[in-house]
Amino acid sequence: MIRLPTVPAIMLCLTLSVQAAPDVSSIPPVFRDWMVAQRDIGNIKVAFEQTRTTPALKDPVHARGRFWRMADGRFRLELGSPATMILVFDKETVRLKESADAPWQTLKPDDSRVRMWMKFLSGREMDPESLTQNFALRVTQQEKTFVTVAMIPRPLLIKKYLRQLDMQIEPGGRRLLGFRVVQGDGSTLLLNFGPPEKVTGDPSSLFQPQ
Repeated sequence: MIRLPTVPAIMLCLTLSVQAAPDVSSIPPVFRDWMVAQRDIGNIKVAFEQTRTTPALKDPVHARGRFWRMADGRFRLELGSPATMILVFDKETVRLKESADAPWQTLKPDDSRVRMWMKFLSGREMDPESLTQNFALRVTQQEKTFVTVAMIPRPLLIKKYLRQLDMQIEPGGRRLLGFRVVQGDGSTLLLNFGPPEKVTGDPSSLFQPQ
């Protein structure tokens, strides 16, 4: 069974704030431009590959998945091929099916099993002000086709559990190419994303528990 990966440190970090006012000007210009471009990306479908490593695992664990994200915050996430885990958010209700034979569950948005995806896919608290409150951002690699931005957590408590996040973006474009989480114990979660596809027609059925 493919389980939904949880990264509690990320969620705690995104819900904490520091005393100093956020300095939006500290965001690297290439990343700031990319964030602005996200506002007009519309309704999209994206395939991805997930790789998890932990000190206890001898070999990395791989899984394929896909997600649909709407401009209004709705999303559907599927892990496995065919899907064995499905997460749906219709702007009001969070529903999770943890395996092919499991029943649908209705969860709170801050449930530890789904918080990471709620923040990432719904866009909540991923605005420039929230990011600069909780992370120091810097470019660690810049090439013609990609830029890697490291996000170092500011709250001292979080640094014990979360070393950093890395986002690999398309310079001058809208694509998120990769996302990596490095936790305090050395565990990693890596997501590599395919190109986004426009969602056409009425997508309402995607956000039903089916």
